[in-house]
Amino acid sequence: MKNYFLTLLVLLYTVFSFAQKIKIDKGEIKLDEKTVGYIEGKKPNFTIYSLDKSYVITAETKNVPNEPSLTLPWIEIKSKETGKSNELDFKSRKFSAFNYDRSIIYELLDLNYFTADGLNKEEIEKFLSSESTGISSKRLGVQNVKDQANKIADTYQLSIDDAGTIYSIKAQNPDPNDKRIGYIKVTSPATNGELQYEVVDLDNYRIATWYAKAGMTSGYDKFLNQELITFDKKVFKAAFDNHGNPIGYKMSKDNTPMNIVRVLVGNGYTLQHQGKMAVAEIRTEQIKIQNEKVATERSNSANIYEQNGYVINEKKGEKKSGPITAEFESIKAESSSGMADMTAYGKTVTLKYTNEKGSEKTENFKSKNGTRFCLDSGECYLGLKTIGNTLAAAGSLNSLSFDFSSFYKILYEDNGYMVLVDPVLSSDFIIKIPTQEKGLYTNKSSDDKLKKNAIEYLKCNSFVFENYDFKALEGLIKVLKDYKNNCNK
Repeated sequence: MKNYFLTLLVLLYTVFSFAQKIKIDKGEIKLDEKTVGYIEGKKPNFTIYSLDKSYVITAETKNVPNEPSLTLPWIEIKSKETGKSNELDFKSRKFSAFNYDRSIIYELLDLNYFTADGLNKEEIEKFLSSESTGISSKRLGVQNVKDQANKIADTYQLSIDDAGTIYSIKAQNPDPNDKRIGYIKVTSPATNGELQYEVVDLDNYRIATWYAKAGMTSGYDKFLNQELITFDKKVFKAAFDNHGNPIGYKMSKDNTPMNIVRVLVGNGYTLQHQGKMAVAEIRTEQIKIQNEKVATERSNSANIYEQNGYVINEKKGEKKSGPITAEFESIKAESSSGMADMTAYGKTVTLKYTNEKGSEKTENFKSKNGTRFCLDSGECYLGLKTIGNTLAAAGSLNSLSFDFSSFYKILYEDNGYMVLVDPVLSSDFIIKIPTQEKGLYTNKSSDDKLKKNAIEYLKCNSFVFENYDFKALEGLIKVLKDYKNNCNK
């Protein structure tokens, strides 16, 4: 019951607050016929007093020159006591262009800066001491941008004929007498039943679309009202004005398209061949971004690109030097689908070299031929067939290559005893001994399967599998050293 009465009191207070009426009679501020303060002055400067005149503020209405006639001003409130000031927008529905003094009091009332007891000193001083609302800076800044755009548009001496052709003295066409820079057409009604204009350049690229009301377009999530949106998704205000056609309709007399074109030109949209140039610029930027993505992915990959080194064909014993390229993984930025045939990677190394006649040559070497290559940095790789890697075997079968080989990075080598690793997967180790043509993967199988594979691969009765760590580099080096000392007799 207590909560019920409390709710009722709040509702009654709310209704009472909105029902309060302000009247100003000979400088007296009356709230529901009760005098609660005083106001003096005239637009734009007013002085407001508390009932006992112990607290005084000034209220100055401000606006921006050349703003549309229906744009409301804002209010600068200042304390006579502290000299502090801040700004308010007119938001009250009680605003009247004929009674600025009463409109200001209604605004203060809505914000609780004015109450049934008059000026609310505590709340006003708190507002004046808070961070500036920045209304004047924003409004003046916007207007300065508009003024600058208008000055630029003036220099183009724009005109529009009845066919919607846009002319300017700054037109740069092969024929110096051709002053066309673009076209504007009206679509009425548009898909939403409202007025709409489109501006295109000389190549018929659409530069902007203007909507009278509730316009919607892809890539922009707000309604467009007396606004135009450009091909690069910038939005500008352009006022509707039908004063130019009192009788009949002529595009040349329509003020709205001229407003649209002036706003466009003033903001740097100079038409002519702008669409084609923009498309070329966008494409250039896209290529730049794409190249940067490729370069980043390449630098972060295990792939080798144009690094100096040498290649040895183990079967032929030939050694050739020059820039080396070897790809072990795909670069998504280079693939339109982001997918690639992973079975093709790690099987080829490309060498650029200069032959005896001084001609530049390019030669590919395959991992299945046991090719070895080394970089000037000291890293070496060996083309090797492997066992114990069912995934690689399955991939080769799926690709119909039946090539179970790949290039692996050599981590340890001693007279044909090697520990190698998959360049892409740093934990995928392979061991190789001189008596075996293939290498053995050590971490692609279960322990039981690996034990069986290792015993079959090493063929040493004294070798005890459980005494070694087949999952770590140091453990595998120990395997090879002990095998060499104890089994290779």
